[in-house]
Amino acid sequence: MNKIFLLTFIFFVQTYANKSLWEYTHSFTLKKDQIVEMKIVKDYKKTFQYQGVLKFRWTLFHNDRLVLLLNYEGFKKQYILETRHKLNTIKLNLTDDYKRIDKRPFAIMKFISFDSGKQKVKMDFLVSDPSKRLEVKLVTPK
Repeated sequence: MNKIFLLTFIFFVQTYANKSLWEYTHSFTLKKDQIVEMKIVKDYKKTFQYQGVLKFRWTLFHNDRLVLLLNYEGFKKQYILETRHKLNTIKLNLTDDYKRIDKRPFAIMKFISFDSGKQKVKMDFLVSDPSKRLEVKLVTPK
């Protein structure tokens, strides 16, 4: 059993070690209620393009928890993030048109830190697109 795990691990490292998982990365330093707007252009089998709009902002930081409001293509969600591992990350599926889950593009939003003096939050935004069908455009902030 250990040999199978070791061989699988070696194959995974050799396959993905030289490839970057993220096609788009951006770090944000945001003030309270500062809106981030991004346009995500989706290319559906080269027949037409669709622009999805992603907006998010944070509204409250209390007891080491951050309240994040997110609006993606008209669907509104609220998340509570912490600085602890596994509680600081959101995964957002950008399309659902693939049958294989490993081919679906997704975004990761990660809460890094809160500066209490300046009342600002640091976040990372990462997009993985294995099929290279998305284009991410940052609208605001400039």
